[in-house]
Amino acid sequence: MTVTGSLKDRMRASLKQFALLFLIFSSLALPAAGKDEERKNGPLVVYGDDFMFVVLEPEGWTTDIENAPKLSAGVVFYPAGETFEKHGVLIAIRVAKKVDENTGDDLAHDMREFRKLYPDAEFKDLKMKHPTYASHAQAFTIPRSRYDYVTFLNPGPGAPLLFSVTMYTGKKEADKKELKAYKGLVSSLEFIPQNAAAPKR
Repeated sequence: MTVTGSLKDRMRASLKQFALLFLIFSSLALPAAGKDEERKNGPLVVYGDDFMFVVLEPEGWTTDIENAPKLSAGVVFYPAGETFEKHGVLIAIRVAKKVDENTGDDLAHDMREFRKLYPDAEFKDLKMKHPTYASHAQAFTIPRSRYDYVTFLNPGPGAPLLFSVTMYTGKKEADKKELKAYKGLVSSLEFIPQNAAAPKR
C-alpha cells in the first residue's frame, strides 16, 4: 500500500512536519453521542501545521486518523466491522506539496514507476470528477493480485498542495458500494487555505 515515485517522497516529507492532527465536526454535526452509541459519520476537517481540508465521511465506513501516518496519509477509511490491521478495502487521503500544475504528469510518473516494479501491471482510466478541481485518475492493476484506484486532485494555482485519494481492494476489483464511497470522498474533498488552518491566539 504505497505511492511510488517523487510524489511519495514529497508526501512523506510534508507529513513528517505534522505536529498535530485533529478531527473536527462542523456546526451541523449532531450532539456528542453517549458512551454506548456510535458516532455518526458527517463532515470531517483534517489539519496539521501546513495543510487543512474537509471531506464528507462515507456512510458505513470507519474513519481512522490514528493509524493514517503509517501509510503517509492524513486520514484513512475502511468498512465498518473491519480494522486497520485486518481489512479488505482501505481508502487513504494523502497531501503533498505541489511542485507545479502538471498533476497529470505526476500520475504518469507514478504509473511508470509502478510498471518498473510490476512489469505485468495494467492501467485503466477512471472517471472521477470533482466539482471544481482538476482530477486525474487511473486504476493500477496486477491481474488477480492487486487493485489500486488512484485519483490526484489539484485545487488550482492558488493552492500550494495537491491531494491523492487511493483505494486498495486487495486481489479483487472494487464493487459498486466501494466505488460509491470512493467517488463520494473524491468529489467532497475541499482544500482550505493555510492561513485558515492556523489556530487563533
